[in-house]
Amino acid sequence: MEWALFTPCREPRPGVRRGAALHFQAKEINSMNTIMMTWAGRAVVPATWSLCVGWLAAAGMSAAFAAQKENAAESVLVNGRNLQQVLDAAPSNAVVRCDPNQTLTLSVPVTIRKPLTLVGLHARLPARLGNSPLVVIEAKGVAVTDFELTGNADSVAQEERAPLLVVHAGDFRVERGRLINSSKDGIMIDGDGSKDEDLVGGVVRDILGRGVIRDTVSISGSDGHGRRIRNVLVDNVRCYGSRLRGAVEVSDGTDNITVRKVYAEASVYAVDVQDHKKPEQSNRNVRVEDVFALRCKHAVRTANSQRRHANLTLRDITAQECAIPVQVSHTANVTLNNVRILDHASDKSPIQVQDCRGVTVRDVVVENVSVKGPALLLENCDEALVDGFSIRGPTNVLASGVCFRITTKGTFSGLRISNVSAREVADAGIVLEATGKEKGTLTDYLITGNLARVRDRIQGVRGTVVNNLP
Repeated sequence: MEWALFTPCREPRPGVRRGAALHFQAKEINSMNTIMMTWAGRAVVPATWSLCVGWLAAAGMSAAFAAQKENAAESVLVNGRNLQQVLDAAPSNAVVRCDPNQTLTLSVPVTIRKPLTLVGLHARLPARLGNSPLVVIEAKGVAVTDFELTGNADSVAQEERAPLLVVHAGDFRVERGRLINSSKDGIMIDGDGSKDEDLVGGVVRDILGRGVIRDTVSISGSDGHGRRIRNVLVDNVRCYGSRLRGAVEVSDGTDNITVRKVYAEASVYAVDVQDHKKPEQSNRNVRVEDVFALRCKHAVRTANSQRRHANLTLRDITAQECAIPVQVSHTANVTLNNVRILDHASDKSPIQVQDCRGVTVRDVVVENVSVKGPALLLENCDEALVDGFSIRGPTNVLASGVCFRITTKGTFSGLRISNVSAREVADAGIVLEATGKEKGTLTDYLITGNLARVRDRIQGVRGTVVNNLP
């Protein structure tokens, strides 16, 4: 049955036959005149333009649903079958669904060799099985979501440690996972398994680690072979009780890595940006933000060597009851912004920045701290800026607030310190000093606008120390 549409009191346009193809006249659409629908020349349904639009919308939706059905990823249920065989038989881009109420014990790793999504896997390692992960990703474009992986750290020695999930290819997505009792890492993104190319692109999100011996999430570039990991986001990781490491590691040759929303408790650190002293292991353009560390040794550290590390941003960091909350070294262009150090009691300075060039420290608060040295130690740093540093709380015991120290022979310059509030300290709020047998020197520096007494023991050339209140 086919329809002809026309405006009132008008015949269909010449060439439109009754019972022929659909025909629209739209001359009077803007005035919303009544449109009549006729079949075989007889008016049968009075309507408005909205009826026409609704008819067209229905036809369009029907076509869209058909296209969506045609293009939808195929869903494959495991249903108790061998998971490896199901993965191998599934078409590319399929969604393979496991029963989350069934926990598999896997003596051999499950390997994903094509782009697909694995949903709902709950698996564990048998006791005393070493050197074996649970899941290995070997193809680009793989997603693993809504999972729980349990290791056997209580029965395997560290010499036989293995991560629970290993990623060897880029464009991956690992989301909504629980990682428990791993002998090594929970998730290891491994550049050495990336087939002689950089591992590029990936997301790790909404991850919980409990009792993971090393890192809940480890981004590990290469063992000195030059392959790098680039363009990876790590978002929302919680870590409890990591005995030898912490929540997130960024290491050994990385570029453009963002780590955010990290919570670590009773671990060595929340975030570590490090190398293992091998060639081509520089970490560049790393951003770490929104970190809370409770009763850890560090909130953020860089356990690194001189490997051309550069462009490190640390912001929105809170450390409570940590031994050395922030420790940064051997990096060019470091930004430290919005840091809170709470309830620190140690013989080490809570914030240490060593051997860095181009350092910016802004909006730092240290509260209720007991330490023999300074709250902020800048050691052998060139072109350093401190703008906004405060000591608060009733129980602070400090030698100084900010200390700029030179321990090597050489000339440093470009130091600027302002807006420091550090009055109730043993020595001075701001101290400049050079130590060692061969003392270096400082030139072209400005210390001004501070609520702190300044003790300049370097007395370098072109130095200005003015407008500071004791």
